[in-house]
Amino acid sequence: MPPKNRRGEYSWPATRISEVQVATDRKTYSLGDTIKSNVSFRIVGGLRESFHPDVWTAAWEDFDKILRLTIRVSLSAKGGVRSRKLGEIKKEVRKASFYWSRDPDLPYRIWAMIVPEDGGPPKIPHNVEDAKSKMLDVEKGFSVPASSLGPGTHRLVADVKGKWGRRSFIEKGEVVSKSKPLVVQIE
Repeated sequence: MPPKNRRGEYSWPATRISEVQVATDRKTYSLGDTIKSNVSFRIVGGLRESFHPDVWTAAWEDFDKILRLTIRVSLSAKGGVRSRKLGEIKKEVRKASFYWSRDPDLPYRIWAMIVPEDGGPPKIPHNVEDAKSKMLDVEKGFSVPASSLGPGTHRLVADVKGKWGRRSFIEKGEVVSKSKPLVVQIE
């Protein structure tokens, strides 16, 4: 007997990216400095709401045990008419693997472990909010020499993209967003 199609039972809101921000350590740099910036964002909506132990249990029963999220992040500088890419993460993959936990400290029987993109050991979240944060909150750092931009005022803008495949609990999807410009001065 084939697994039940549970996607019709769920009605999640649309997934989107929120709180896309570019932050730097300072606003003014000299030509010899290095601009250290962080790009952060959150994936909210249907994908975040569906990342819950009750859904993990139903997915696990349907032999649907992995959620894979592909992330792309780029940082650009806009000065005048031109726009230049300063840094880019072309493809980063985060995975959540649902498993039968025998840990008495975890509140649910079926739990998620987050497999990091850098190939390190899997992370076991302590609670549901921690699991959502480890899987769907992103923060990436970029270092750019100020001399590559040249003197003047520059606007830093981040472009972010998230993509996931079809699962028993959610259809495949893709979300794209852009940050507000952050103005830096190079003297």
